[in-house]
Amino acid sequence: MVHELYQLLAHALAGSWQSGLAALLMGWVAGYYFLCATRLWIIDAREHRLPDRIVLPMYALVGLPLLGVILLTAPDSFETARQTAYSGVIMGGFYWVMRLASGGALGLGDIKLAGVLGLLLGYFSPLNLLWGNLLIFLLGGLYSLALILTGRAQARTHIAFGPFMLLGTTIALLFPAT
Repeated sequence: MVHELYQLLAHALAGSWQSGLAALLMGWVAGYYFLCATRLWIIDAREHRLPDRIVLPMYALVGLPLLGVILLTAPDSFETARQTAYSGVIMGGFYWVMRLASGGALGLGDIKLAGVLGLLLGYFSPLNLLWGNLLIFLLGGLYSLALILTGRAQARTHIAFGPFMLLGTTIALLFPAT
C-alpha cells in the first residue's frame, strides 16, 4: 500500500490529476483502515467482539474510495474492480464456511470484517488475498500454540481472532504479494 501511494504521488507530481486524486483516495483508505483496525483490535482483545458500528461503515468508507482509485488508475478498471469485489466475497464466504465448520467458534463480527479485509487484500492481487490469509492463520495459530505451551490456555479456550485478522492484513498491505 505504501509503494502504491508513493507511485501515485510521483505521477501526481509529474502532472497527472488522476493520480493526484487517486493518491488522496488511497491515503484516505490507508488512514481510515489503520484507524478502524486500531479501534477494532483494542475492542476485540478486551471484549471479544467486533462492533457493527465500526465494521459495517468500512465497506463504504474503504470500498468506495478504493473503487475510485481503481477507476482513476487501473488500465482495465472493470477487471480490477471485479477482482477486488470477488476477493471480498471469497474471503467473507470462506470465513462463513469456517464458522459453520467450527460450530460457531468464529464470531459473526469476524465474518463481517473478513469481507472488507478481502476487498483490501484483493485490490493488490488474488495472490495477496492468499498471502494475507496465510499470515492471519499463521499468526493466530502461533499465538494459540504459545498460550497452550505456557499453560495459559486449553485447546478449547476462545481467543479473539480479530487482532490476528487485522495484523495479517496489515502486514500483507505493507508487503503485498503481487
